[in-house]
Amino acid sequence: MTNPIVFDGHCDTAAELFRKHEELADNTGMVSLKLARQLGGYLQFYAFCTCWQNGPETAAAEYQAMLPFFQAQLARYAGQISLCRTADEALAALSAGRCGAFLSIEGAESISCDPGLLDEAWAQGIRMITLTWNHRNALAGSCRTGEGLSAQGREFVRRAQKLGILLDVSHLSDRAFWDLCEISEKPIVASHSNSRAVCANARNLTDEQFGAICRLGGTAGLNLYRDFLSDKPAAFEDVYRHLDHFLSLGGEGHVALGGDLDGCDELPEGFSSVASYPALWRYLAGKGYSEQTLTSLFSGALLDVLRKCLYKRCRSHAGTASFYRFSCFKISPGASISTLAPAASSCSRER
Repeated sequence: MTNPIVFDGHCDTAAELFRKHEELADNTGMVSLKLARQLGGYLQFYAFCTCWQNGPETAAAEYQAMLPFFQAQLARYAGQISLCRTADEALAALSAGRCGAFLSIEGAESISCDPGLLDEAWAQGIRMITLTWNHRNALAGSCRTGEGLSAQGREFVRRAQKLGILLDVSHLSDRAFWDLCEISEKPIVASHSNSRAVCANARNLTDEQFGAICRLGGTAGLNLYRDFLSDKPAAFEDVYRHLDHFLSLGGEGHVALGGDLDGCDELPEGFSSVASYPALWRYLAGKGYSEQTLTSLFSGALLDVLRKCLYKRCRSHAGTASFYRFSCFKISPGASISTLAPAASSCSRER
């Protein structure tokens, strides 16, 4: 396959467009609808990161301005991209020839670290939350500060998972990571984190952490930022090294893409934008990986996590989200848009 379907779990494009007052259709960044036309299909988690603002109140205000700006972009280009909240909606967008946009929050300061605001975030379309960025907050310590999950953080985790919001452990401290794993009842993701055994950066995952993510049914997304790939200028070979290490740990089906595009300024040689993903596919195919493995990496693994974790309400209850419809699908090796066929759905109660 020379033109794969791409599902990337993390980019900072929504924040960059807001700050630069640029358009999703075409802009000066690494992700645009124009660039996405060079792919066989495109799904993307667009992250809202506001936690570098001075204080949680400022961060929350920034999010409340950033969200409607990006929602307006999606409405303006509705013929090219659809807001997605479930795996079924993502597959429908691809089948219609449109890109799919999932929304995420990077650093819970955007909603004041308040478990009580998770229902509102869910209603706004947020389907993934990274608990911290690089700073400690009311929920947990970061990879730079080291604290564990607070009591408020534990409440936040339980409520988010009950709603069907994916929890992203990228940026978390090691201690908070294990605290979260201890209480997690759903798959978790490290949306944009590599292997610490390959590149000794605290932002990357230890082998034990990656194993825990696999056991919980989640994914780690390969981050293309140079500092998380290598201690020298990076190349596709470094991406391969991280992928190969994860797969050597039994990670087939648990490695995804999390390029961190528009959130980093140094990428591997030969990779400049989302339109470079086919070149990465060709490089990895040249290393001998099967089409099945690459399809899982480029879209299937993360879609499978969505099937497990993101739900559509099939009956409403005042003040709760306790009854959901699972979004189920089947994806075949080397899938094209036409072969991403929905399977039968079933309902399940969440208590």
